[in-house]
Amino acid sequence: MPNKKPPTVAYAVRSFIGFLEGTQKAAHTIRSYRSDLVTFTQFLDGALITQLSLADLERFHEYLKQQGMSTNTRRRKVLTVRRLMNYLHKRGKVTLDVAARVPAPYKVERVPKVFSVPEMIDRIRSFPTDAPAVARDRLLFWTLAETGAQVSEVSRLRFSDFQLGSAGQASWLQILGKAERRIPISPELAFEAARLGLGNGLWAFTGFHRAQPMGSAISDRAVELLTRSYADRLGVPGLTPRAFRHSAVVAWNQQGLSRLEIRERLGLKTDYAFRVYEPLFVLAASSHSV
Repeated sequence: MPNKKPPTVAYAVRSFIGFLEGTQKAAHTIRSYRSDLVTFTQFLDGALITQLSLADLERFHEYLKQQGMSTNTRRRKVLTVRRLMNYLHKRGKVTLDVAARVPAPYKVERVPKVFSVPEMIDRIRSFPTDAPAVARDRLLFWTLAETGAQVSEVSRLRFSDFQLGSAGQASWLQILGKAERRIPISPELAFEAARLGLGNGLWAFTGFHRAQPMGSAISDRAVELLTRSYADRLGVPGLTPRAFRHSAVVAWNQQGLSRLEIRERLGLKTDYAFRVYEPLFVLAASSHSV
C-alpha cells in the first residue's frame, strides 16, 4: 500500500484552523491566527510540513524583520507558528518538537491612550435620542465607557442583560460567555437600556442599513468602524473601542478599587494585563497627591 503524501504547510494550516473552530475559539482569535499563518505559508512557498527545521523557523523571524513589521507584530506571528507546530507535534505530523525552541521577541508595552470617563459620558449623554440609530450609538458608547467590556461582549448584549436595581439595590450588567460576570452600572444607564428595550427586539445593539434596524446583532467590525466615525464628535482623535476599556481601568483605579475588583469587572484571571497600566497608575497617584 503506497505511503500517504506528506502534508503541505497549507494543508496543515487548514487543519489547525479547523481545530480552533472545533474548540470554539473566538472569531477574532481565529482571524488573527489565519492572518499570521498566511504570512508563514507565503514565506515557506509550498514546502512540506515534515521538512521544516528550527533553521526555517528562525529564518521566518528574519523574514518578518525584512518586511518592516513591528516587534509586537513579529512576536505575535512567531508565537502563532509555535502554536501550529505544537499542534502538529502532538498529532504526530512532525517528529521534531521545535516549537518551544523558537525564540519570540519580547513584547514592547505601549502606554494606552485614555480619556476622562466622566467627561466622555457627559458628551455621550448629550446625543439626541430621537433617531433610532443615534439612540443605539448613545447606549453603546455609554455602555463601553461605564463597563470597560470588550467589543465581542458588548455586540452580543441583550436588553435583558441590563438590570435596573430597585430602591436601595445596585444596577448591573450581566456579561455572558467565556468570562461571565456582573459589572456594576449607574441607574441612569440601566434606565436608558430599559427605555430603549421596551417593545424592541432581542438584541440591545442591532445592525442598521439606511437608518433602518436589521434585526440581527451588530458585528464586532461595525462597532470598531462606528467608534472611529464618532472620534471627532467625542473629542478623542483616533478613538478605538479598546480606549474605553483602558480608560475605565484607570478610572476605577482612581476611585480606589482594588486590583482584584478591577480584574473581576474585566473578566481577567491574573494581574498580567496590569503591566501596561503601571505608568498611568503612578501618574494618577502623583496627581492626586499634589
